[in-house]
Amino acid sequence: MLAGSRNTDTIIGIFRSLCYSRSIMDAILRTTNEQILGVLQGWDSLEALSVLRFGTDRYDPSFFISYDVYHRGPIPEPGEREQLFTFAVSFESTRDGEKDRIMVEDIPVRLEYKPVDQVDRLVLAASDGGAAEASVTSTYGFFRLLQATAILERGDWLRSTRKTLQYLPDAFWAARIAAYQARMDHVLADLTSAAYAGEALFYQLSLAAFLEALSSLLFAVNREFEPPGRTLQESLLALPVLPEEFETRLAYLLRSDVAISDTRRREIARLITLSALRLS
Repeated sequence: MLAGSRNTDTIIGIFRSLCYSRSIMDAILRTTNEQILGVLQGWDSLEALSVLRFGTDRYDPSFFISYDVYHRGPIPEPGEREQLFTFAVSFESTRDGEKDRIMVEDIPVRLEYKPVDQVDRLVLAASDGGAAEASVTSTYGFFRLLQATAILERGDWLRSTRKTLQYLPDAFWAARIAAYQARMDHVLADLTSAAYAGEALFYQLSLAAFLEALSSLLFAVNREFEPPGRTLQESLLALPVLPEEFETRLAYLLRSDVAISDTRRREIARLITLSALRLS
């Protein structure tokens, strides 16, 4: 009984700790949202603002808060934005001015500025049934559009765009599947050449390209948009439709064990390809 009681107390303690950690993270997100919104809501060109949080807690190395700023027309230049974010302890912007990285106390915050007309072009291409641009462009932007939490909307643009993405035609997915099937054939040939020629750098680049094409193909087969890289493996393995023995074979490809030769990995990649191509 005592042992059982201790186990119960441990479980309760873990549960309380998780709840406490979650409440802290929620409070951090709420405060940061208010600070960011306090600046951006003064921009006439702002159409919508949404947020995603990455990482489990503030001490997670991958933790940061990410905002998508959808706008119509001009926004302040990076130098002006730096002056506006008075609460930030540091500020940097990309060369093209489309992304800012700031620190709010010790919280990493990223802002990505997305013109509505550019988003509309991609969504229109996808909804028209898989134009060439839509079939080879990463769908991660669509993932963010659907999954991020909206904290400001002016009009119904965000809501209607999300509805469009939820009902993309089969032709869009068919075009992506065909494009990445062809891509997999190409990169598998490169991987084969590199493995048997002993070209180490070309092999690593080809393996990376193979894994990228494979991931895109499997998300298309399952009619899902591609998630962020940090959750890619977890999301991939959770897909309902996967190649035969996929988890085991993927693990072999990802291992850095020198006991597995490059030619053996290439053979595993070939088996995955054969199985993946049958899924569509």
